[in-house]
Amino acid sequence: MKSDVKKLKILKDFSFWSKSQILVEFTKSIPNMSAVRTLSTSEFARALGLSESSVRRLFDTGDLGVYRTRGGHRRIPVSEAIRYVRATHANLVEPELLGMDRVLEQVRSNSPIEDMIHVLEEGHATAVTGLMQWLFASGMSVAELCDGPIAMALKHIGERWPHDKRAIFIEHRATILCERALNQLRLSVGTPDEDAPVAIGGAMSGEVYFLPTLMASLVLQEAEFNETNLGPNTPLDVLADAVIDEQPSLLWLSISEPLRSNSHRAEVLKLAEVAQVNKTVFIVGGRHASELASLTMGPDNNSNLIICNSMVGLSKVAMQTAKTLATQK
Repeated sequence: MKSDVKKLKILKDFSFWSKSQILVEFTKSIPNMSAVRTLSTSEFARALGLSESSVRRLFDTGDLGVYRTRGGHRRIPVSEAIRYVRATHANLVEPELLGMDRVLEQVRSNSPIEDMIHVLEEGHATAVTGLMQWLFASGMSVAELCDGPIAMALKHIGERWPHDKRAIFIEHRATILCERALNQLRLSVGTPDEDAPVAIGGAMSGEVYFLPTLMASLVLQEAEFNETNLGPNTPLDVLADAVIDEQPSLLWLSISEPLRSNSHRAEVLKLAEVAQVNKTVFIVGGRHASELASLTMGPDNNSNLIICNSMVGLSKVAMQTAKTLATQK
């Protein structure tokens, strides 16, 4: 680990290197890099219908992330290939080289929601991950993916109870598969700059659902925030201390369960006050976020609490916040 840190420090001294070059070189020292699925230069070239010389130019300019094996061979992580396809709107000539042929075999309709329902009900992790990566590479944003295929598929699966005795098993398995696939997709979203705005969030005490706050963190990463997801069951005083100590530009809170008492509402309001004092945009989402609507109304209300009913809404607020911060620099 010390050698990794030392290496990263040395690489940061080369200010003339592009961000992707620094990240690419640092991956050489990651011990488990051999477990990451990768492509050779020729495989990537064939997948996109490019010449190998064109691919090498992408390496040289830092437009395509690559790492070298101990033997000196260049390898492109599949997650990086998907990021490049999405960013450049490139056509996939041989999608099977990225494992997309298995995804296309699973696609039975022109509806991403129906396809997501199918792969989640079947319970094949590779197919779920592949479908999400395919939709992302095709231009669907993380927020659109979360609000559309994932949310609608999980809703459909959840409605099978109590008519299907296997419904709970299938729903729990589907949720876990979505979490795994989203964490894999994170590698293709890209890493924000070091000086990007900071976002911190989680789900309040008593919450057991990890997926909503995971979705929020990934949406914010796509919006180019350096996000820290504290996960479910996070005490609100911990979030308040984090706002004071870390001074994030944005704070998010997921509320998926009903607020059990007025004291819980008061805690959220206190957190909103801390966020306001520290000039932090405070966003609340989740199935029961609307229970806080009264806190955002009234002529005397000075709270900067914003209720978002969707991940697309969160994305819009985040991008507007980032735009506002950029103009203040």
